Formats: sequence, structure tokens, C-alpha cells
Amino acid sequence: MRPIPLMLMAALAVTGCAAQAARDPVPPPSASAAAPAATAQGSLDGTEWRFVEVNGTAVPGGVNATLRLHGSRASGRTGCNAYGASFETGADGSAKFGQAMSTRMACLTPAGAMQVERGVLDALQHTTRVERNGDNLILLDASGKPLAKLQRQMP
Repeated sequence: MRPIPLMLMAALAVTGCAAQAARDPVPPPSASAAAPAATAQGSLDGTEWRFVEVNGTAVPGGVNATLRLHGSRASGRTGCNAYGASFETGADGSAKFGQAMSTRMACLTPAGAMQVERGVLDALQHTTRVERNGDNLILLDASGKPLAKLQRQMP
């Protein structure tokens, strides 16, 4: 193949990607929308947590389920896979995690990892309120039922 057609194809590909970005830009968050979230989440921003209980059941030893909160993002491990989601809180303790995206590996060990994973993802999906009590964070559903209990981890 001659170098000129290859370079031309590369230039067209780059131009096509730039044109797509121009048609579908991601708007930056407005200052008015970002300010309340930052204020409400201030006490949780930059914190790291470990799930110790999910759906009323203790997380088995060796299963590492975590939650990191940074700005409007939540990420961590489900006990098996890694995940990420959007996160927002209100000054009244209301909280909402966006649809979690995660890797999709099956984990046969440690025992209980897949059950914890299902519980973590379910807790994130149904959380409507958070309560912080010292080094503990409780995720609650709309009826006030605890979905998960987490302990603070120092980064």
C-alpha cells in the first residue's frame, strides 16, 4: 500500500472523530448546578469506605467491597468486580447513586464474593438516604431500611 492513501485514511478518521465530538459535545456542568452538590457532599467528598454489612448480613472475611466518593463520582469494588457510578446528595441526607457500571467477572473465591456483589449493587441502586455516624456510613432505602453498613477507611 502506498503511504499517501494510508495517511489520507488516517486524516479522514481523525476528522470524522472530531466532527462527531463537535456534534455530540458533553456540556460542562453549570456553576449553579455544581455548587449545591459540592456543598451537600462536602463531608463525604474524598472519603473511602469498606462494606461490613450488606442486607443485614456481615461481609465474609477476605471479601473486599469498597466505596470511594470523589465529587459527584462513586467507585470501588463489589467484592468481585470494580464499579463506578454518579453520586449526589442533598443537605437533608438524601442520596442517589446513578446506574452503576462494572466489570463482569465471576469470582468463585473468596466464598461469598458474588452474593456480596449482588448486595452492593442492589444497595447502590436503592439508596435514597445516607447517614453518617462517626466512622460508619449507612445506606438507607426510601422506607428507612438499612441496605448496607460501611466503615471509613483511611486513604
